[in-house]
Amino acid sequence: MFRKHSPFRLALAAILLLPPMLPAEELRPTIWVCSDMSDPRDQRSGGHPFNDPDDICSMAALLLEANRFEIAGIVFSSTNRQNLPDATEFVESTFVEAYRQAREPLNAALGGFPEEIPFIRSSITGGAEAGRFDPERDYTDLSALATVRGLVEVASREPVYVLNWGPLTESAMAVKHCIDTGNTKALENITILSHWTRSFIAQGTPEAPEKVANCRDDARACAWLHELAAEGILKFIELGSVGQTGIVNGSDGYPRADSFRHSRLGQVFIHSKFYHGKPDQSDASTFWLLGGAFGPDLESYPADGRLTRADEERVRDLFLKNGPAILDDLLLRSEIASRGGEPFPGSFIAARFTYVYQYLNGRYYIYLPYHAEVSIRDALGELFLEDSYGAGNHELDFSMAAPSTYTVTVRTGGLERTFSLVKNP
Repeated sequence: MFRKHSPFRLALAAILLLPPMLPAEELRPTIWVCSDMSDPRDQRSGGHPFNDPDDICSMAALLLEANRFEIAGIVFSSTNRQNLPDATEFVESTFVEAYRQAREPLNAALGGFPEEIPFIRSSITGGAEAGRFDPERDYTDLSALATVRGLVEVASREPVYVLNWGPLTESAMAVKHCIDTGNTKALENITILSHWTRSFIAQGTPEAPEKVANCRDDARACAWLHELAAEGILKFIELGSVGQTGIVNGSDGYPRADSFRHSRLGQVFIHSKFYHGKPDQSDASTFWLLGGAFGPDLESYPADGRLTRADEERVRDLFLKNGPAILDDLLLRSEIASRGGEPFPGSFIAARFTYVYQYLNGRYYIYLPYHAEVSIRDALGELFLEDSYGAGNHELDFSMAAPSTYTVTVRTGGLERTFSLVKNP
């Protein structure tokens, strides 16, 4: 159960949790983020966004915490999914604009927020080099892999933590390049923090901990990096599922969630994936671990890629305990950011973060950032369902529906949207 906190207690708690003298650059670790984030308006067959919107929620959290780190690069759409549309417009209109508004008040109150955030579209997406990692290939030439080259350039200058929020493709390519070219300095400077590419307690099993989504998407890259780390060639920290099973589950029932809507970054954080009553910032576990201010830290895991069930459960429990404090810190920053101007219009949020889809399990769902009126009609225009739904995710009962193409009309956030769902015979 959560306690209610006064604004003064929240502000005091957050100030006490901040690292000392944050603007001192030497205290801030350098990070390079590889995210498979896509524009949620671009949807795969069935209507679900191409990639899980949890990266969007995690990205908003990172920007609110940006003064804790030196952000060398944020690579978006780092995935081997084919035909993935360019998400640059979404990133610029959502994150760049929201951060631009938030930066001045955050700097006035806390300091250390960079002028710009270096977002870069992944070079393995949508081009000739799109695909999976090949451990037999020579990666000496990175001329067609600009984002991989960018990571190597940073690592050639200074230690860098690579935060992996999706497949390990680009990280594996960068490491293989260092080996192929004998760039031992860059290899020694790289530490990979990978979320959920192994797990004993969620998706994976004790017999097959690698059977999780982020590892399956590029299984050879995942296995190869873990093998290198086990041999002592690479520093690799495997977090397991603790972002989801710890931080996200620890956020259940947070009493002030609605207050995030006052700032643009807060809106994106709380509305992009608020499933089962909690914001899904699961990938953010990589930087919360790195910061070390909310329970677990870099000493919580070995750096050789190993993950034991005991370690995964122990860190999960620490994050569960500290979930409320993490949200307190984010909310304080969101409220400071709100001093920069008006939040996004409701129609802006609803247009980006309303999804109606048939999921991989064959069931039908709707996700809503706001309360909505929903009507569903079959191909003949006959009304099949009409109802009101609150914010969050809901299953739509199609068990009695006849095979047809259904038109779903959603009225929410000051706009009306239509979606199509197909029920096959």
